[in-house]
Amino acid sequence: MTRDQWTLSLRLVLIPALLLLMALWQGHRADAARTEGLQQQSELQGFVLNMQQLQAQRSRESIQLGDKSYSPALAEALAQRRLHQLEREIRIARVGSWLPGPAQGFAALLLGLGAAALLALHFAGKAAMRSRDRLVSLFYIGRQVLPTALLSLVLLLTITVVLEIAYEALWLFTVEQTGSGLAKLQGVVGMILVIMLWPLYRLPRQLKAMTKLFDSEPHAIFGRALSEDQAPALWARVRALATRLDALMPDHIVVGYLDGFYVTSSDVELAPAGQRLQGRTLYVPIPLLALLDANETDAVIGHELAHFSGQDTDYSIHFMPIYDGAWRSVGVLRERMAGGFLQGLLTLPAHDLAVHFMRCFDHAVSHWSRSRELLADATAARLHGAQAVVDSLVRTTALGTAIDVCLNEWCQQPEAWPDDVLQALLAHLAAQPPQVPDGELDEVLPHPTDSHPPTIQRLQALGMGLEAVDHGRGLRAVVPSVAMADLEQALPGGAVLARYLGEELSTRLVEHHEQMRQELEARAQAADGRCVLHEGAQARGRLVLALTVLFAAGGLWLAWMALTPGTKPGLANFFGIVAGTLGALSVLFGVLGWRLIKRADTPALIFDAHSMHFANAPQAVALHHVEDYQILATPALTLRFQLAEQAPLPTFRRKGFWGPDAKFDAKTRTISLGLTRWSIDGEALDVQALVALVARYLEGGHARHTLAELQDQAPSTQPTGH
Repeated sequence: MTRDQWTLSLRLVLIPALLLLMALWQGHRADAARTEGLQQQSELQGFVLNMQQLQAQRSRESIQLGDKSYSPALAEALAQRRLHQLEREIRIARVGSWLPGPAQGFAALLLGLGAAALLALHFAGKAAMRSRDRLVSLFYIGRQVLPTALLSLVLLLTITVVLEIAYEALWLFTVEQTGSGLAKLQGVVGMILVIMLWPLYRLPRQLKAMTKLFDSEPHAIFGRALSEDQAPALWARVRALATRLDALMPDHIVVGYLDGFYVTSSDVELAPAGQRLQGRTLYVPIPLLALLDANETDAVIGHELAHFSGQDTDYSIHFMPIYDGAWRSVGVLRERMAGGFLQGLLTLPAHDLAVHFMRCFDHAVSHWSRSRELLADATAARLHGAQAVVDSLVRTTALGTAIDVCLNEWCQQPEAWPDDVLQALLAHLAAQPPQVPDGELDEVLPHPTDSHPPTIQRLQALGMGLEAVDHGRGLRAVVPSVAMADLEQALPGGAVLARYLGEELSTRLVEHHEQMRQELEARAQAADGRCVLHEGAQARGRLVLALTVLFAAGGLWLAWMALTPGTKPGLANFFGIVAGTLGALSVLFGVLGWRLIKRADTPALIFDAHSMHFANAPQAVALHHVEDYQILATPALTLRFQLAEQAPLPTFRRKGFWGPDAKFDAKTRTISLGLTRWSIDGEALDVQALVALVARYLEGGHARHTLAELQDQAPSTQPTGH
């Protein structure tokens, strides 16, 4: 089991099991308290009758109660007073006896639901690997059941915790009111219970968010949709291929510059037109359309249309768009569900279960996606043979990589963007022989989450080997005139369309580049200067030390109350639990208070325009080496910085418990620094202010680095056609 799976098992099984044990213990205590209360009530009632008889007989007998003697009248008054208090305790005990039963039921349901969910997903993931039909049917079942299961987890966990806290707090109301302090304590406990019930109020909103968990999101494409009237030759060619392969025709054909050939059944959002397409869409990249010959183009388009043929049709049209959309939706589920620290704790198991649900199917989906690619290759081979598929695969791999590199360089330098992108691109590719990227043809095992099998495996599935690459036409040199002729044959008027799309892309890039430059300069200027962050919690440390004394005194008093003869067992248990808790808190707070005072004056983190400095790191960490950061609400407010892969690993030394001590995990490349109170010049920073500060300096550091790169960057690719 992975670490995430262990964590999920802890949250879904162990915690509910502990809650169930707690509820069973509370039920045992409730029965014992009520039985003892009724027994004492019966004994007191008998005692009162005896005292009344002695008074009727005018007896002067002394009644011994504890270590004191009382007259029958006074003894009866004391007994009546105790009997009245006992009746109140019995009423509260009767109410308390109602709470453990439902808590036990809800905790048992929570435990059963968590265990059943883990087992069901475990076996569903295995079954999905054995059959694609099973994958689809099980995912659809999970799609229907999961929102209800998530809501049930939140509901059961919240109610169980509230019931168990309410039972423990109920003993406070058995104490006789002797002042306003107890009433205030009872009010605080009541407020805590109401706050814990807040997630139940938000359930309708959460239900709405969860029911949209599997809604598919539109797929963004830069390109232009061509109707059959605008590109009759291309549509006729696609229709002929679909007929030969017994595949469904696409509803839309979109041409563009970016990406390779693909089909999608997700909704498509077209840029720059802003047009929304629904149904089956075939995307055709103009550069590759020009660089492939007729057989290779047929093989590639045939491969994509094969996803709309036979048993693959329903999988491609119905399942994959929903699955892809579900992953995008899970990414925002926790943000929608969270509503504060307490609610975040109560909804965290539900979020983790949603993520685990998707991961259980992830390997199966990737497995069947690899199988689909092999079947699509075999289907495409029916058109012009396996060699045409090999040639198309090799050529799109070799030239697709070179095209991406060239376009990326031009995108970084809009001022070097050529007037005729396609002509410049072909001239650039003609200057260098096509090459398959290193490692592309190596014998490797596919990663469980890879959606495409390794290239060599695709060749072997077609009955071909590496010699087919050497003997084929996939690595032939690029001849611009031939490429333009092939484009004109495949898409009459393609050169004009390519120039138009290139101009549109250029306009967008120039606008984007100028906006980006202005934004980078603004961000760089916003973080110009030095900022020193301290823990700065001297006052809080002194307050914590004062609380330590109060906790210790309160714990000793409650321990004495718990051990006093005559204290009710239920109340004694409650006092004992609280006394032990206060004792532990007094030790913890004493150490924490002194630590806060000792660490207050040491600079914990220093930001400047280009780097950040930690108290226990001899070298600074460049801001542009940080690719992400988090702020975690642990017992301390913790900043966690994620270093980029290419960043050098910093060195940290142990500063000790009494100093600001950042920690570096070389395995995950993360730097963590937790402080109780982040402050600048004695002024405390709340979470929002800390987020704004860190974001401002990190964005400023990245902006300076990017601006320096843009300024020093010289075009390495010389475009033609300017």
